[in-house]
Amino acid sequence: MQKYDYAIIGNSAAAINAVDAIREVDGEGSIGLFGEEKYRCYSRPLISYLVAGDIESKGMYYRPPNYYHKSKVDFHAGERVVSISPAQKTLTTAGKEKARWRKLLLATGFTPFVPPIDGMDEVKYMTFVSWEDAKQMLRLTSKKVNALVIGAGLIGMKAAEALHARGAGVTVVEKMDRVLPLALDERASHLVAEGCRKARIDIITGVSVSRLEGRGGNKGVAVLEDGADIDFDLLVMAVGVRPRTELAEAAGLPCERGIEVDGYQRTAQETIYAAGDAVKAMDIVLGEPSVNALWPVAALQGKYAGMNMAGDDEYPYPGCNSMNAVEFFGLPVLSAGIVNPPSEGYQVIVRQDDGGYRKVVLQGDVLVGMLMAGRIERAGILTGLIQERANVRRVKKSLLDEGFGNIHLPRQVRKGRIEDAKTSLKAGGSVRSRGG
Repeated sequence: MQKYDYAIIGNSAAAINAVDAIREVDGEGSIGLFGEEKYRCYSRPLISYLVAGDIESKGMYYRPPNYYHKSKVDFHAGERVVSISPAQKTLTTAGKEKARWRKLLLATGFTPFVPPIDGMDEVKYMTFVSWEDAKQMLRLTSKKVNALVIGAGLIGMKAAEALHARGAGVTVVEKMDRVLPLALDERASHLVAEGCRKARIDIITGVSVSRLEGRGGNKGVAVLEDGADIDFDLLVMAVGVRPRTELAEAAGLPCERGIEVDGYQRTAQETIYAAGDAVKAMDIVLGEPSVNALWPVAALQGKYAGMNMAGDDEYPYPGCNSMNAVEFFGLPVLSAGIVNPPSEGYQVIVRQDDGGYRKVVLQGDVLVGMLMAGRIERAGILTGLIQERANVRRVKKSLLDEGFGNIHLPRQVRKGRIEDAKTSLKAGGSVRSRGG
């Protein structure tokens, strides 16, 4: 049986950043990394750009070919872990291989959610979350097709844009009243939908697919709840994703809508950590643990999980907030924190002009959300204020001004940023100094 100081289940943002962090602290401890896919680490957010032809296959990778060797990682490519035993500190793969670990990281990510639509077993469909999905879409669009995308979230809309770039006729159906309903507000959603319609993508909102009928091969018909029919040659299911908690649940770890962790990314079992899209960790805007299935969040959680696995829980996770940065047909859109206030008690400031649409959301004197479409200058400073939960009472009315910058922030906020930067540098130096 193979034995590892650190075993990692997963091979994406959380897992790879955990490896890097472990190596900063412990240069020699053995690491075994188990990835379900055959590929070395690649950027999932880039699959739509690969399909659209904006990047080549080699552009998908974000570490060099010798990364695992150089990092002294035993990479088990294409090996799916089917069970873990916290008591015995072992894991078992689908191929019946076993490995023992001293500390374990669950970076299991998410899985696409496919709703139980009547007739689903009669049609062929695909999802759009992996490199294999991208390859399948490239094959299926080698000739002119009419594609139907069910779901207008970030994954669905990027799939629609990629299909359009491939020359497909595209229809998007969303049961909620607008596209990107969780990431954007009504106005920004309208701007995105308007751009898609100008590109001749058919957007249908406020209605669900009630039934699917197969017509042989990849062809089929979707019947909407209002009775309308949509013929398709390619069907993409992009309704949403769910955290992959099955390993953690089977091992008896608490998993209420996500793997639960403490402030150090540690689960209820002190030798098992978790990070990434399957994890419910502190959201500083909501003030409570939440699942944020976003690449930068997964990377940050993986970093802190790795440091704590190798550094005896010395590095508290600072928390995160939901943030999306994407572009549709030349319209850049960025949102962070709360963009659709759930109740009264929030102050909303909006600016709209020919250059775009901008909005900030405040709770008392604290900036808790922002949204920019078209013009995203100075978005970084606003997202920083959200992350810091800074008091912006004196600059509320200036947050969306053209010349707003760090110089306009209250002295205590500027001082806090300087102190945080010093602390971060010290922490980074401490980690590096303990490397092998």
